[in-house]
Amino acid sequence: MIILNPDHEHFFRYTSGRWLWDEKQQLRVRYKVFNVAELQNLAAKAVRSDCCISITKLAEGGYNKVFCLTMNDGKRVLARIPNPNAGLAFYTTASEVATMELARDFLQIPVSQIFDWSATSNNAVGPEYIIIEEASGTQLGVIWDQLNLDKKLSIMREIVTTESNMLAVSFSHFSRIYFASDAVGSAVPALLTNGASSELKERIYEKFSIRSTVDRSFWNKERSSIQISRGPWQTP
Repeated sequence: MIILNPDHEHFFRYTSGRWLWDEKQQLRVRYKVFNVAELQNLAAKAVRSDCCISITKLAEGGYNKVFCLTMNDGKRVLARIPNPNAGLAFYTTASEVATMELARDFLQIPVSQIFDWSATSNNAVGPEYIIIEEASGTQLGVIWDQLNLDKKLSIMREIVTTESNMLAVSFSHFSRIYFASDAVGSAVPALLTNGASSELKERIYEKFSIRSTVDRSFWNKERSSIQISRGPWQTP
């Protein structure tokens, strides 16, 4: 059972805006209680710190809340808690974590490291969560106008290179990436069909699978009960 602290209520509520219509319902689907102390404990363990000394709400969108947790040794990590309207339970988080690991560890795409995560509510925090590395640096939009043309061109080349690496990866099926250990039902192995090395193909084949999509347009409201194909598909 989660013991609520009144001082943490703003962590659970959506506090970044208002609605002119159906506000109670909009707030309800963005309200998520979790065990703040346990999230702090798990974050500290994940980065091998003694304890977490502060937690602040960093940002929130329509589907997730992001918190910044600071440790006693100065380390900082981010934790993301999905709202009830974030998407299909378990699979939304599981697919996101698997996709990030594929990008970071197998395709050498610069993605923040995931320290800990849970795609089920069977954990000390309560809901699903992801504890992730805080990206260093400054947001590009803050300094873009101060950069000279050569620096801007250099940044654009890096972006194009990253996107090219992503587009160069082709699989035998279309849908969402999952860990092979999480795959159920209609899952198929993640088989690369492009010119990657045999070693890379084998590693990805053993580690990942492709399963049905978690796109909300396939699952929202009554659509979740409709018997339709949600993937994986062999053609787009």
